[in-house]
Amino acid sequence: MPGPFPRRVGGVLLHLSSLAGRDLIGTLGPEAYTFIDWLASSGIKVWQILPLTINGDLNSPYFSWSTFAGNVWLIDLIELVEVGLISREEADRVLHDHEIGTPVDFEELRRRKRPVLWSAANTLITTPTHPWRGDYDRYVATTDWLENTATFFAIRDDRQVPWWEWPDALRRGDRDAVASEQDRLADEIARWQAVLYIFDRQWSEVRRAAHQRGITILGDLPIYVADDSADVWAHQDQFRLDEAGQMVAQSGVPPDYFSETGQMWGNPLYRWDAMTADGYRWWIRRLRRALEIADLVRIDHFRALSAYWEIPADANDARDGRWVNGPGQHFLDALWAEFPHFPFIAEDLGTLDDEVYRLIDDNEMSGMRVVQFGFDGLPDNPHLPQAISARSIVYTGTHDNLPIAAWWEGLDDDDRRWVGEVYQHGACADVGRATWSMIEAVIASSGIAAIVPMQDLLVFGADARMNDPSRPTGNWQWRMPVGALSTELADSLRALVQRYGR
Repeated sequence: MPGPFPRRVGGVLLHLSSLAGRDLIGTLGPEAYTFIDWLASSGIKVWQILPLTINGDLNSPYFSWSTFAGNVWLIDLIELVEVGLISREEADRVLHDHEIGTPVDFEELRRRKRPVLWSAANTLITTPTHPWRGDYDRYVATTDWLENTATFFAIRDDRQVPWWEWPDALRRGDRDAVASEQDRLADEIARWQAVLYIFDRQWSEVRRAAHQRGITILGDLPIYVADDSADVWAHQDQFRLDEAGQMVAQSGVPPDYFSETGQMWGNPLYRWDAMTADGYRWWIRRLRRALEIADLVRIDHFRALSAYWEIPADANDARDGRWVNGPGQHFLDALWAEFPHFPFIAEDLGTLDDEVYRLIDDNEMSGMRVVQFGFDGLPDNPHLPQAISARSIVYTGTHDNLPIAAWWEGLDDDDRRWVGEVYQHGACADVGRATWSMIEAVIASSGIAAIVPMQDLLVFGADARMNDPSRPTGNWQWRMPVGALSTELADSLRALVQRYGR
């Protein structure tokens, strides 16, 4: 069978932060294990997540302070109480005095949870006899990205400005200047190392539990990294920057389905010549780390490896950009050499050309098909049911889309009639029937994997949208309500995946 899976599978897309629980955000605690059990009872074999890197100031998992560091805000506090790293009273400062299941308030989350995590870190650092201490010491000694990342986090916290506004020697990464800061901020660096260790420890247990229930973790890797990040600061020669550390050009996309003027993402572009010269060493390390988090990795905006949209740093909007060739097959050859099982999936949505499709086909990669995108009136639309290949991963929607229910309700009568004919539920179907007929069509499709966002399974509307790419704020906050993981829903989903051989 073609594709990244040995057989046809069904999956659910839900980020960790959206899990229901007592914390101010979904965590790596009981709610994660409950969700895994529910997936298994539903006959689901794939749990797709968004990037698990720590959120930066924009609160987006795609715009992180580090492409290596785990999101410490997802740490489960209950386990920290059980192993004696914090007190019950400390945990209760986070777990009480708020309504369970409300949207994530990232500012409030950081304000209330950080002191508790730092208390746990202090206990671990200062208790040589703690049961986790030996494992922690090994982690610090063997994790090659940890010192640089924790150093960056500590300096960034202390100075409260982007790295390109630091004193010149420190901005350039001068060894003596960095060493001086490491001495000054040694305690804070150690605390960051400790909480990053706790995240990795807890996530490895969640992932192990998923494997024990026969569930594969499908992760996500943004093609670009944030400008204000440990990655860019430590590898300035690998990015398109000027002498002052400022971007000379930024990433984005031309006008598309989501925006009439395109999107300016604000990430620095790569110096592919420098990356090619050293054998893509940073990229290999990055992907190796991604595969410590997930079993398979979706490469977001894969088309940038073929050609990317380069926007001047001072442009007013993305229409001022131009296409520039990416590293193409040469880069993928390096990945094949390092990862011969090639556990990568191409996010091939948006503006594509023959070169992108050729790159995907030549490497026999799975791409994505999204049923919402099938209705632009073009007869060769690759998202229509009859155009979906066996190698494809098929979705009702992604984290960037409206839930199917909201999308359906926003259609005019003609489009509802068209969609109803294609998916055989009729133009007058109620929103629940329309949503579940499209879920069934995705699961019945010829694609190797069929993945449905949790919001669609619950027939939720626009308020449950995870991200609107045209909106700069108010994203990434949705949480699943308590009690949503019902036996009835699991039975309905299991019936479909069994009916269609997934």
